[in-house]
Amino acid sequence: MSQERNRVLAGELVSRASVEAAVRGSIDEAVAACDFDRAASIALARAKAGEKVDVSRILPGLELPATACALIAVSHDKKALLEPVTRHAFPRSKDAAEIEAIVLYAAWRAGADTQRIIPELRRLAARQMTAEGYALLSTIAASIDDANVRAACKPIATFAKEYAKQVASDDKAMTASIDAVLAALPASVESSRGGFTVRADKQVGRNDPCPCGSGLKYKKCCADKPAAAPSPIPGLSWDEFLAGDKLTPEHVTDLPLRELVRVDVAKVPEPVLQPLFSRFVAAHQWTHAERVVDEAERRGGPVGPDLRDQLADHMFEIGDLDRAKHHLVKLPLDQAKRFDIELAIADGGAAAYAALVEDTRAAVTSADKLPDIDLAYALLRAEPVLGILAARACIGTLHVDDPDLMLELVEEARDRLNLPPTDPAWDVLDALTVDKKKKQAADDAAHLRETIAESSARVDQLERALAAVRTELADAKTRPAAELMRQPELQKDKLDAKVRELEALIREGNEERRELRKQLEAAAVVDESARGPRGRRGAVEDAEPDEDDGDELESGSRNVAIPRFERRAIDALAEVPTNVAAEAMRTIGTLAAGDAFAWRGVKAAKDMPRQVLMGRVGIHHRLIFRSEGGNLEVLDLITREQLQTTLKRLRQGR
Repeated sequence: MSQERNRVLAGELVSRASVEAAVRGSIDEAVAACDFDRAASIALARAKAGEKVDVSRILPGLELPATACALIAVSHDKKALLEPVTRHAFPRSKDAAEIEAIVLYAAWRAGADTQRIIPELRRLAARQMTAEGYALLSTIAASIDDANVRAACKPIATFAKEYAKQVASDDKAMTASIDAVLAALPASVESSRGGFTVRADKQVGRNDPCPCGSGLKYKKCCADKPAAAPSPIPGLSWDEFLAGDKLTPEHVTDLPLRELVRVDVAKVPEPVLQPLFSRFVAAHQWTHAERVVDEAERRGGPVGPDLRDQLADHMFEIGDLDRAKHHLVKLPLDQAKRFDIELAIADGGAAAYAALVEDTRAAVTSADKLPDIDLAYALLRAEPVLGILAARACIGTLHVDDPDLMLELVEEARDRLNLPPTDPAWDVLDALTVDKKKKQAADDAAHLRETIAESSARVDQLERALAAVRTELADAKTRPAAELMRQPELQKDKLDAKVRELEALIREGNEERRELRKQLEAAAVVDESARGPRGRRGAVEDAEPDEDDGDELESGSRNVAIPRFERRAIDALAEVPTNVAAEAMRTIGTLAAGDAFAWRGVKAAKDMPRQVLMGRVGIHHRLIFRSEGGNLEVLDLITREQLQTTLKRLRQGR
């Protein structure tokens, strides 16, 4: 294996010592506790003892490719490794995508059904991961004689050759003997409770009163008792900390999953429920997410039904209909009804046709766009062929909140069906929106020219003032000393300071003009007709997608507003990566300052009972906010995938 994959990280707990200590452990108990490193150690210990082990439940929770390769090597049925991939058991993260690529490669290498591998191969090829992960996927793709697979995997095709040595190294690690696997492990590693700064109490002297309150000296009471592990909160042991009543959203972000599942959900403060739920959902730990939902509903209020609605959505996304039905019966009827068509299609028969006709009729006869959108998203999950047609209808009529998101889901449906990549609806969307974009570009250019003219006028005025001061300074240098004494305001040092001040202002003005001209030149270079083909797999993967569909706002600057943050927004800022949170705060600042360029990309969501604005934070996130009464009310920071659910909730006034 490559040096990068074989490294030992502080968070890795699998070692020869951990395998020796795990001989009598239970894999089921370790997986249930989300202690996947311990589960891996137990699996390796059993393989060493000659037992057959099933590692498919452990792999989705691992973080390191080296550990995944070790488990694959001792798996007794490598074809069965395809099962956690097809049921989407892996979290939707970059690191997990690489582990998933390793598992898919192992299943393919063992001879798993190619027709089952193709949809997962195409899905993963569109995800972000390391070059080594792409190399494994492109190696699989090169072995499949299928034009659609080649087209879908073309952007990563070169990785197989460029990283052939790494692929061979991984292949060797996945097929190693148990002795070779154990020999590659470190002898031992230090365990860690997470990325916390532990704050211990002041050390108690032996002759000090014992802190337990017994009245005895410490040396005669608790000095010889085992010390409790400290926690991030002074005065609390680790077990007391995990009781949950002192937990904060920041703790939820930093705690390892194996520690987070030990938290008593019934005791956590109200603001912690949402980030706790989000953390479990992101890790695909559905049982623990359900515990949070049940507790939120027990406490009352709108949070519980909202979380359960989100959880039902996730169950439909991964295809776990039995679990989805369990949650639907607990939802209000109006929320559960939107899933009826998917349940009917899953059940099949005449009921499916009747439900499809009913929902289609409702969408066609409604003047609202929401039935169209709901039908398209439901069909994309339940019956992809029909979903693609419904999504195209939404794009053609612009009945959609986020056309890029809908077409991304269309591309995922095409992956499942193994159709050629890049749906024709991308070109339709371009044709429908090109005039709007050209008008926006023209408005931007006009605004830039106007700003350049204003900047030039300011610089000219400053240069005239500077010339006048320099003339005054020259006169002052030639005046007699007696006259300078009578007119101290004309002293040389004051005039010199004025000259320096004006020169600095002129430099700033010239720099501003240069920057504005660069922006104008960049805007002029953009030619819509010269753009490459649209689609998820364009030449530039990180190219920023089209703007969200919504009502255009009046261009120009706005008054300064005072930012206010709702709880959802505060929790979201704590959950997202630091760079995303930083970019969000910069966006909020420029919006609150009334900057015209910041407001240029903002759109108003349609059909809202109260104003809801959408702004971009990078490519993958949206800032949801309002601007009313001199305040900038920040409602939420969400991913593009959460946009539909969030807009539905806001339309319903939740």
